[in-house]
Amino acid sequence: MNGAATRRGGSGGGGVGGRGEDGYGRMPAPAVQPPTLSGVVPTGKALVDGYRSEILGGAEGDKARINPLNTSQPQTSPLVDLKDSIQVHLLTETALSDSKSYEILSQEEVDSLKKQIQSLGMRVEQARANLAIHSKYRDAAVSMAKLYSPGGKRKSLLGNRMSDSAKEAVMEKAASERRCEELASELFHLEKNLVEPQRRLLQHTAGILQLTHRTSSKKSGQPQLLGQPMTNGMPGSPESLYTYTNTRNSMEIPNEQLDFNNKNKDLYLSLEIDGPSTTRARKNTLEIPIKSPIREQNAQLRELREEVERYKEEVARMKDENEQLRSENILIKEEHDRVLDEHAQLKRSEEQLSQDYARAEAEKVRLEEMEEQLREEHAKAMEENSRMKDETTRSKDESGSRLQEADSRMRVIEQQMGAQVDALQAQTSEQQRTISMTESRLEDLNDKLRDLIIAFNPAKSEGFGRPEADTLEAQLDYLENGLNTAVEEQQQQAADLTKTDKVAAEAAAASSEAAALATTLSKVESSFGQTEMRLQNMNRQVLFILQQANVDQAPPPEGDLNVQLNYLEDSVDKVSSEIGRVVEASMAGSASKRDLEQVDAVLVGLWEIIQTGYAEIAQQKAARRQARALGQGSPDDDEDLSSNEFEGDTNEPYSLPAFSAKVQWLYAQATGLREQKYILQRQIKQQRELNNRSESEKDQELQAKKEELKKTHMLLDDSERAAQEAEEKLQKVLVDLDSMQKASTANETASASSVKVAQEQLKERNAQLSALESEYSAVQTRLATVESNMSSVQNQLIQANESRVAAESDLASLKSELATASEASATAGKEVEKLQADLKQKDEELEAMNMMVIELKTEMTIAKAELDGAYGSRKQRAAEAAKFSNNAETAELNAQVVKLRSELEAALRDLEDITKESINAEKDKLDLESKLDDAVAVKARLEQEVKVLRDRLDKAKEELDKERLRPPNSPVPGGGVGAGAGRAGATMLSEQFRATMKEERRKFQEELRVGFLFSPPIFR
Repeated sequence: MNGAATRRGGSGGGGVGGRGEDGYGRMPAPAVQPPTLSGVVPTGKALVDGYRSEILGGAEGDKARINPLNTSQPQTSPLVDLKDSIQVHLLTETALSDSKSYEILSQEEVDSLKKQIQSLGMRVEQARANLAIHSKYRDAAVSMAKLYSPGGKRKSLLGNRMSDSAKEAVMEKAASERRCEELASELFHLEKNLVEPQRRLLQHTAGILQLTHRTSSKKSGQPQLLGQPMTNGMPGSPESLYTYTNTRNSMEIPNEQLDFNNKNKDLYLSLEIDGPSTTRARKNTLEIPIKSPIREQNAQLRELREEVERYKEEVARMKDENEQLRSENILIKEEHDRVLDEHAQLKRSEEQLSQDYARAEAEKVRLEEMEEQLREEHAKAMEENSRMKDETTRSKDESGSRLQEADSRMRVIEQQMGAQVDALQAQTSEQQRTISMTESRLEDLNDKLRDLIIAFNPAKSEGFGRPEADTLEAQLDYLENGLNTAVEEQQQQAADLTKTDKVAAEAAAASSEAAALATTLSKVESSFGQTEMRLQNMNRQVLFILQQANVDQAPPPEGDLNVQLNYLEDSVDKVSSEIGRVVEASMAGSASKRDLEQVDAVLVGLWEIIQTGYAEIAQQKAARRQARALGQGSPDDDEDLSSNEFEGDTNEPYSLPAFSAKVQWLYAQATGLREQKYILQRQIKQQRELNNRSESEKDQELQAKKEELKKTHMLLDDSERAAQEAEEKLQKVLVDLDSMQKASTANETASASSVKVAQEQLKERNAQLSALESEYSAVQTRLATVESNMSSVQNQLIQANESRVAAESDLASLKSELATASEASATAGKEVEKLQADLKQKDEELEAMNMMVIELKTEMTIAKAELDGAYGSRKQRAAEAAKFSNNAETAELNAQVVKLRSELEAALRDLEDITKESINAEKDKLDLESKLDDAVAVKARLEQEVKVLRDRLDKAKEELDKERLRPPNSPVPGGGVGAGAGRAGATMLSEQFRATMKEERRKFQEELRVGFLFSPPIFR
């Protein structure tokens, strides 16, 4: 097997841009597989022999051939003339035809194939290097085995006397050959696996080039045949008759001719067409042009026919487009109708949504349950956070998984909190609906009040307008104006009422009792169950009163609050009708007294109902206080809101001053609630600023809750203000009603007709009053409900804030632990990288040692061969072996061989020791050089310091010499000129001497310095 041919495709398997590319960035052709049968893998020995030439010759065959005339272009075949346009055109058409069915890959697939080629190329290179090393091992083992081989013409020097060594050499040879065969087989399979991605990548390259190939767009005045230029009436080449476009079907060829999986077929079509059995006929067969003068005209006619065919096809295409446009027009009309239907359906859906919205508001009663679930989930979250904290402190190794679990659970809790926020929003919508209902009822009450005012004095109050405002405040203003008008009418008629004072007083008492009843109902607790129980008791008492008055009334039903309120409203209507009946009966003379007593009994019963309600509220309040004292109830659940709710005496009789005091107390309560609202708003603002520092998702949820709470406070404030205004206006209505009843009684004494009219008016007023009382009681009940909900929401918000603070602290601790774990992980990663670098260095050292061992083994083989050659030729060794007939000589020879082997092993060990010593010596040399550099630096620094010190010393010596040589002052005052001249001469000599000594000293120092620099140091 030819190893070079086998290795040609995979030798450059370094990926795109590696050795697998030629010198110009082009991918090589797919590897030529060994000429084996399909599905048969060559034997290991054949593979080793095939790779041997490449291993011995290196990678010379992989180098791209360069054109010596133009080094920038690769070498082409000598049979190809690139200047021949026909030949180049034929090659281009053939390449386009062959690559028509090639698969075009995506960018991700191309990148994946390139990475696969690069990975396989690295493995191929590594396998090739290992095979080269083990091939040298095998050659050395073969040489050793030949030395001990007993067969063949070449006999071993020792014959069969060293069977153990021979067996060892044979075993080593077999092991080396087996290892080489394994490596060769592995390399063969790697190259085989490398061929497939290279083939797919090359096919993709050819396919994409075929897809984007375009013909020349140059126009010439020469005639053309089928879109191709013609030269003297002849096409440029036979293949020019077949045009090609940017599609994948430029030429019609049989698909079976491009079967790349069939290795028995060529990759290109054969130019020799034997007959119709090999290929199918093309659409435009090549006709040899007729050598006639009209061949150009024939070509033009052919072009005209083709042009006509193209026009026909264009007309057919335009017809198809016209039909398509018509169908699209129909579809557009249908779409327009469908849009209109959808618009109508959207309107219906909008109405349905409004109904759904009204129904959805009814679902807001689930707020309390959802708030309780929120508290439970929050408690669970707190327990989970504490448990996670304990588990984190116990096992820091599992902090990552625990953090993920905590994160998931916190997400679940946050989702549940979001659901609770939605419930709060639903509750707010319910409160808004309640306010809207209150507005509607106030509007009805204003209409009734207008009718009542007109009934008082139709002539004067005929122009009293209807309520036109829509807001609650405007409705209350209208109610106040109406009540003021009614009071004025009552004051005008008060002078005429003299005879029915007792009935008017009783009516006033009834009105006061109704007002007290409304006040009592406004202070009902937040629980709907307690309110229903109280309403049932009141209904039973009203039923008892009506039964005492011989009035038919059904027993109170068992139902919700609305049913109880409706029943109470009906009962009050019947009481009012009974009062009217009693007033009518007062005209009968002797029976009037009995009727008045009956009215008095009814009013006393109503007052008792009010007092009973006060007593029940006081008892329930005492029971709650006792439960809180025993630790059974929630501490201070509503103490702050209702600490002074019912301060009056339950046995206090009705009077206008008492009623005024109650109204003032309600105003004080509303003012206090408004102040509490401002305080809560300020606290909410502060809490919002604090929450801005927390996590973003919790901030959003808490912000939504605060907004809902703010809206609830606003609604509560509006409800309180409306309730206060309603109470004030109700007080005015009651006062006016008292005056009106007195006036009606006076009018009844004047004439029977006026009394009858007054009785009818009183009946209507009582009905309106009962309706107003029921509406007011409903408003007060809802107000109490809103207050209780507000307190629960405040408690929930406080608990949520506390839990958030605890969760933030836990999260901070977990983050710190996570940061510690991350630092530990980073440290461990650095250690791992360091260990990997050390391991890589050890691998390199091991590889170097392996190469050294190979070289030593090779040298050992050569040395053994030289030792064998030292014994002479084959005949000489045979003759010498024949001489060694004595056992003593044989033993001596064996001893010499053993000695030589031991010497050789000792030499190898010495070589290894020498290598180690050389390495250590090199390290010592480097250390000494570094120390020498340090010493040289220290020496230079010391020399600089010595130089400075020398200069200072020279200066000091000069000064000292000057002081020593300075002549002393002459004690003789009359010293003449001779003495001065002597001193001057001595000074001059001393100066010259000092200059000479300084110069000599400088020369001596320079000589010492030069000698020190040129003298070798001791430690070198």
